Amino acid sequence: MSSPTSTPRPTVSIRDTAESAGAAAGRAAADALTEILEQQDRARVIFASAPSQEQMLATLGADPRIDWTRVQSFHMDDYLGLDPAHPAAFGTWLADRLPQAARAGLDRIRADADPDQEAARYGAALAAAPIDLVCLGIGVNGHIAFNEPGDTDFDTPERVRLIELAHTSRQQQVDEGLFPDLESVPTTALTLTVPALLSGDVLVCTVLGEAKAEAVAATLAGPVDPRVPATAMLTHPRVRIHLDQAAAGLLPAQHRTDSPVTEG
Repeated sequence: MSSPTSTPRPTVSIRDTAESAGAAAGRAAADALTEILEQQDRARVIFASAPSQEQMLATLGADPRIDWTRVQSFHMDDYLGLDPAHPAAFGTWLADRLPQAARAGLDRIRADADPDQEAARYGAALAAAPIDLVCLGIGVNGHIAFNEPGDTDFDTPERVRLIELAHTSRQQQVDEGLFPDLESVPTTALTLTVPALLSGDVLVCTVLGEAKAEAVAATLAGPVDPRVPATAMLTHPRVRIHLDQAAAGLLPAQHRTDSPVTEG
């Protein structure tokens, strides 16, 4: 993977509140998607499924400029062994938050299929044409999708892989109210790999809350290191990171590439 010195540093936008940071990210994603659809017939987008993406998705979905019938969507990961209708299943979570017109174009990971066959199928679908936009977040341990610290290859040729979930990632799901307890959280998932995520032409990253502050600081301070998978974004030429003040709390001044915006 290329050195972070070969591309501009990500632009960082900091807002006072989680709601305003998510809305700003949604507007950025809507602007990017509108521009894409002005230049080509269809767009292909990858979405994260997480509470940090709620306001971003609400803002994006409400933008009247976007013709969702021309958008094909994918999601980043999903648990194995979880009923696809479960509200915490990532495909279901995302479908519930996309506009009605977008749902027909959502290609869901089939978490109840054979994992190897589904990884091959979904990987082929992702590879069928360029990815235009990726809307993602950062986990409390620095993961992106479910690419976990110490179990991530920045140069893998795979687009989708089976992964054992780190304890921290499973606990995050409980802390965010998606499962009642740790025992309820599945231990394995299919995830898009880092190269699959970075294949997007534009990345819009939304990170909210004090629990993410350490991961944000570790990501933006670098270096690019699989022990902090989110640092892979430092190699991408077109990434904007949207933070609230809580998530930016440990970020050194030299990594705040955009002045904080104060609502008033």
